[in-house]
Amino acid sequence: MSATPDALPVEGAYEASDAHLKQQISLFGLIALAVSVQVGSGWLLATLAAASIAGPASILTWVLGAVFFGIIGVTWMELGAMLPRSGAGVRYPRLTHGAFLSWFNGWGYLIAALALPVIEVQAVLTYLGGNWPGLGFLEERAGITVLSWPTGILVGFVLLFVFFLLNSFGAKLLSESNKYVTIWKIVIPLVTAGLMFTAFSSANFTIGGGFAPLGGGAVFGALASGGIVFAYSGLRQILDFGGEVVNPQRNIPIAIVVGGLIVPLVIYILLQIGFLGAIDWAAAGVEPGDWTGLLGSDWASAPLLNAVVAAGFTWFSIVLLSDAALSPAATGWVWLGIGTRTVYSMSVNKEVPAVFQRINRHGTPIMALLGCTLAGLLFFFPAPSWYLFVGMVSIALTLSYVMGGPVLAVLRRTAPDFPRPVRLKGAFFWALAGYVASLLLIYFAGWVPLINLFTIVFFALPIYGAYSSVREGWSRPGPSWLLSAAFTIAWVVTAVGGGWLATLDQEQREGGWGFPVYFTAILLIVALFLAGLFAVSTDVGRRHINGGTWLVATILAVLLIAHLGQFGPMEDPLLDNPVDLVLMVLVAIGSFLWSVRAGGPTEELGEILAAQAERDRARAMG
Repeated sequence: MSATPDALPVEGAYEASDAHLKQQISLFGLIALAVSVQVGSGWLLATLAAASIAGPASILTWVLGAVFFGIIGVTWMELGAMLPRSGAGVRYPRLTHGAFLSWFNGWGYLIAALALPVIEVQAVLTYLGGNWPGLGFLEERAGITVLSWPTGILVGFVLLFVFFLLNSFGAKLLSESNKYVTIWKIVIPLVTAGLMFTAFSSANFTIGGGFAPLGGGAVFGALASGGIVFAYSGLRQILDFGGEVVNPQRNIPIAIVVGGLIVPLVIYILLQIGFLGAIDWAAAGVEPGDWTGLLGSDWASAPLLNAVVAAGFTWFSIVLLSDAALSPAATGWVWLGIGTRTVYSMSVNKEVPAVFQRINRHGTPIMALLGCTLAGLLFFFPAPSWYLFVGMVSIALTLSYVMGGPVLAVLRRTAPDFPRPVRLKGAFFWALAGYVASLLLIYFAGWVPLINLFTIVFFALPIYGAYSSVREGWSRPGPSWLLSAAFTIAWVVTAVGGGWLATLDQEQREGGWGFPVYFTAILLIVALFLAGLFAVSTDVGRRHINGGTWLVATILAVLLIAHLGQFGPMEDPLLDNPVDLVLMVLVAIGSFLWSVRAGGPTEELGEILAAQAERDRARAMG
C-alpha cells in the first residue's frame, strides 16, 4: 500500500499501521545506516574521552563494549526478524507488558533520540570552532568548552533544520544518500589511524602508571562516560526502520552483525591504538602521563586532528575537518529519522496524539519529524557540550536495550508458534545475559549522569497519569490530574534541592540535600504517585501499571547502588569493587525474573497473532 500525501492511519489499527510506510531500504542501505549511526562524533571525540578515563586500558574498553553489545544484540536479532516494525524499540514492550511500561520505556528512549542529533551538531561545531576560534562557535564555562550564545547555538539551530529537510524526503533518500557518505566515513577513519601510526610511541602505553594507570574500574567506567556505549549505539537502532526494510527477516540480522558490530569495532580499535601512540604531551599542553588532564587540554576540541598535525600531516587536516563536519552531520540526520519513527510508533501505541502518524507523499511521518526537530532545539540548553551530554544519552539508549530480554522471554510464552526466521537456542539464557549486560552498562555510567537522566525520565509518570491513563479511561480524570500535578511540583522541588541537576563541573551544588534525605524524597514521591494512581485506576489500568512497576523499582535500585558504589561521589564507597558489581548482577537477575512474570498477552499482540493466522489460512487455501 503506497502512502498518500498526509495520510493518517486509523487510530488503533496497530498491525496495519506500517502499511502506510514504504519498504525501500536494501541490505547495504541498512548496514550503511548502522555504520553511519555509530561512526559519527564518536570516532572524532571518544578516543580522547576514553583515554582520559582509562588511559591505555581504553583499548580494552572498546573490546569490552563489543562483547557487551554482542550479548545484547542476540535477543534483538530474533525480535527484529520476527516482528520488523518501524519504531520497534518502543513498540515491542507494548506487546508484552502493556501501556505503562511502553510509555515509560519510550519516553526514556525518546529523550536519547531527540538529544542525539543535537550532540552530533555539537561535535561538528566543536571541531570547526576549535580549529577556527574566530568563528565564535565556542566559549568556556566552569572549565568546560561549550557552544557559545548566540553564535554557536544559533548555527546549531540551522544545522538541525537542514537535518529536518533531508528527512522530509523519505527513507529512500535518507538511505541512498547515506550509502555514499558511509563509504567516506569508513575510509577516512582508517586513513587517519594509519597516519597516526607513523608517529607511534610505545612509551605512551606505560607512562603515568602503567597500562591501566587509573585502575581496572576505569575500564568499565569509560564504557558510558567515555563514549563507547554511545559509539556502539547503532546495534539496535536499525530495527527502528524495520517497517521500511526490504526482506527484513533476512536483512536485519545481517545488518546487526556486520554494520552494528564488526565494522565499528575494527575502526574504533585502530583509532584508539593509533591515538594513544600518537599523543604528543607537549603539544597537548599536558604533563606526560596525566591522562585525566586530556579532557581539559588543548587537544580536547579536536583530538584526532591535533594528533595527525603533530605527526606531520598538516595537509590532511583539511580532509579531516571536512569529515568532522560530514560524519557527525550524517549521523545526526539518521538519528532525527530514528526519533521521528519513535514518535510515530508512540502515536500508534496511543501514547501521543494520532496527528503524529500523519504521512507525507514521500512516506515520511512528517508531523513526528517536525515535533522532533522543534523539541531538539531545547537540548542546546543548558550545557551544550559533547563531553557532558554523551554519558547521559548513552544511558538513555541502553535503557531501551534492557527491554530485549524480557520481551523475548515473554513472547516465547505468549506467542510460541509465531514464525521466527531467527530462533535462538537457549533463548532464556540469552535474554537474561542481555538484560544483565544492559543494566551493568547503565551502572558503569556513574551517579551524576544517572541521576540527571532519570530525573528527566521520571517525568514520564505524571504524563502517563494525566494523559494516557485518563484518555483510555483507565483512571478517573480529577484524581489523576491532581496526582500528576502534585508529583510534578514535588519532583521539581526535589531535583533542585538535591543539587545534582545540570552541574557543569559534575559536582553537587553547595547547599544540596544530603543523600539520605534526597533519596528518601525520591522514593516517597514515586511510591506515593504509583500507589495513588493504582487506587484510582480500573482493573485494566491496574494491569498496565503492574506490567511496568518492575522497571521503576529497578531504576531506583540502580540509583542507590550507583551512589554507594565505586562509580559514585563518595571518596570511600560503602560498596567498593567487586561488591557493587556482584550486587548489581543479583539485582539484575531478580528484576529480570520479575519482568518476565509481569508480562503476558496484550490486545496488540492478539491483533498481530490474528493477522498472522489469517495469512496462514490464506496460504493453506491457495
